[in-house]
Amino acid sequence: MLNNILLFTKRFFYGVHLLSFIITVNLIVPSISCALIGLKEGDAPKEIILNDLENRRVTVSEFYGKKPVIIIFWEQPLSTAFLDYSMDALHFLSDYYEKYRDETGLEVFGVYTPVEDGEIPEEEIRKVRNLIKTNNITFPILIDQGFTFFQEFGVIALPTTVMVNTTGKVQFIYPSFPLAAHPLMAEQVKMLMGMAVPAKKEEAMKGPDSMSGRLYHYALQMYKKGLAEQSLSPLKKSLELDPDMTMSHNLLGVALWKSGKSDQAREAFAKAIELDRNNMAAHLNHCVLLYEQEHYADVENTLKSLSVADAPLKVRMHYLLGLVYWNTTRIDESIQELEEAINILDTLGSEESRSVLFSDSYRIYLLRDLASLYSIKNNQDKTIELLKRAVQVSLDLEGASDTIPLHERKDMMLYE
Repeated sequence: MLNNILLFTKRFFYGVHLLSFIITVNLIVPSISCALIGLKEGDAPKEIILNDLENRRVTVSEFYGKKPVIIIFWEQPLSTAFLDYSMDALHFLSDYYEKYRDETGLEVFGVYTPVEDGEIPEEEIRKVRNLIKTNNITFPILIDQGFTFFQEFGVIALPTTVMVNTTGKVQFIYPSFPLAAHPLMAEQVKMLMGMAVPAKKEEAMKGPDSMSGRLYHYALQMYKKGLAEQSLSPLKKSLELDPDMTMSHNLLGVALWKSGKSDQAREAFAKAIELDRNNMAAHLNHCVLLYEQEHYADVENTLKSLSVADAPLKVRMHYLLGLVYWNTTRIDESIQELEEAINILDTLGSEESRSVLFSDSYRIYLLRDLASLYSIKNNQDKTIELLKRAVQVSLDLEGASDTIPLHERKDMMLYE
């Protein structure tokens, strides 16, 4: 059943941005915890036998336990309008393959995921050949006709890189290939080949340029792409190396919350606050979680106790406090808080306004909710005025090239 869902998703969403693809899969399969459904780090990898671009039979599994092996599932560029993570990853791995194959025995295999199931048109194969030749990719490219191994491995993001160490176990699994992943992947490939030797243990464990820092930034990119579940593994590894990294605790809390693990999320936020009482993002995130659990008194007390100078944070705090008052039928106080949030948002400079996550979305929410509150007060003129403003902001958003999809109004957590 699950493989059928994945196969359907691959067919249906080819030509749609990766983010939409992943969001859809996460809605269907909320329990995914890594880049693959059918495999996790520490497992023995599945056997792969496929034909290459010249129709020669290749058995990838014959190298398991003998050499370091990297398998990358990839696809053709969806559109020139989107970042081509697959080709970026192929270039990256091809460089290491060329440089270290003779020295370390590194084997790399690119498993191409076709556009559709069934017989692959010769034109598509010709296009793939030209793509590989033009980009000077020298490792073998295998054709996964019928999505056989796409399904067996349970791939949910393209590209996905699987690294198998010389003991024959999966050492690393990474979905996608954002810019933040490059230094981390470079270090992991060297570790796979037995070449990475940190200069000092403490330097490897702590700081923004440490392994824990790189894991955090990789997880952050995963979260931004809608891969909340997939960000959990690198975040946990980051905290194993540096348990005091408050950014990782906070992002872990947000990712856990997004994944439906509210109790664990609360623990993560509490740890971030314990390590840094001035971590306002963690305080606010904890309040959002409490709000969703209807602990309104706790939210109100916490928000009123915080001293916040940052204007974007103030917007969220006034909005959240307004929602608390609304849910406790204190309509006048709710109106006051939402109006204050709108006033702050409207007075932000252009640079500061752009720094507010979902700023236009927030303006729409605030105007809409404030209109609802004035409707409760039977103030029709004010209600209509606010709704007109909300419609105008929405129309302006519709024509923007960098439009961010609207989220639920309670989705105010700060992930960085």
